Amino acid sequence: MIEGINALITDVKDFSENFEKNGPKVQGIEPREALNRLRMFADEYSIRKRKYESYHSGEKLFGLPHQSYPELVQTAKEIELLDKLYNLYQKVKDTIAKWQEIGWNEIKEEIEKMTETIETYSKDCTKLPSSTKKYDAFKELKIEIDSMIEIIPLVDALAKPSIRPRHWEDIITMTGCDIEYDSDTFTLA
Repeated sequence: MIEGINALITDVKDFSENFEKNGPKVQGIEPREALNRLRMFADEYSIRKRKYESYHSGEKLFGLPHQSYPELVQTAKEIELLDKLYNLYQKVKDTIAKWQEIGWNEIKEEIEKMTETIETYSKDCTKLPSSTKKYDAFKELKIEIDSMIEIIPLVDALAKPSIRPRHWEDIITMTGCDIEYDSDTFTLA
């Protein structure tokens, strides 16, 4: 058991160093890549935690002094913190992707729910710990939420029955895009 504990001490230090060098906190990586790395390191952490708990029970059983693993504790805190950020990030991305598929003829029915959802996400984003604000995922998340907060009222206005074909023609002229607003395949995207 003592050999196992000594091996775990070394393994935890190596894991912690690897987390710092190659984990989700590495600056400049894409948020989706950071999310993948977070999941991988969270799985690896859980293996080490189980070993720790097993050895901790053995230490207690045999009256041995308890070994501390400060790196493991610190990594656990960071994983938990980043998990909050990336879970919200993933929820927002998935929700917006679903909204993009909504047919224009159904959009008016969804606006109220969309507004409530994006406001909830905005509140959740502001509640994230300040230490998460330095990550690219937070910055991208904030931009996505703020964009949707601006876009939803415009979509609501454009979905009103009072918008006539001449209004759409003006929008097409202003944007320079061919918008098939009267098509059954026209979606929010």
